[in-house]
Amino acid sequence: MYSGNRSGGQEYWVDDGAASSAGPAPAGTLSPAPLFSAGAYERLALLLGSTGLLGVGNNLLVLVLYYKFPRLRSPTHLFLVNLSLGDLLESLFGVAFTFVSCLRSGWVWDAVGCVWDGFSRSLFEKSSSHKCIRNAI
Repeated sequence: MYSGNRSGGQEYWVDDGAASSAGPAPAGTLSPAPLFSAGAYERLALLLGSTGLLGVGNNLLVLVLYYKFPRLRSPTHLFLVNLSLGDLLESLFGVAFTFVSCLRSGWVWDAVGCVWDGFSRSLFEKSSSHKCIRNAI
């Protein structure tokens, strides 16, 4: 999957007042040229924000119901709680970096942030193991 990282000498805004092929730079910035239009970034931020909020809300609801009702504490429901916890963590940590980057029209984190984003998504996705279930069916 393409991450939108533009490293390696591609068009960068320069704060010298001269117009480059990427267009004039906002005052005081040194940033890569945006990958999408401003409207596309707004729509992506809206989509990611709503996905993150729904993921957090629904998975918290599952965890609260499991905690509140003791009769739900069976091995099958514990497996569902594991899936819900993994998805909750992915909704919190996996979506946050990309959501903020969409709000700012490009990746705003350094290399460590990029590594953490990929690591957290991979870790929480594997911990919930819903892909293993989907592939087994």
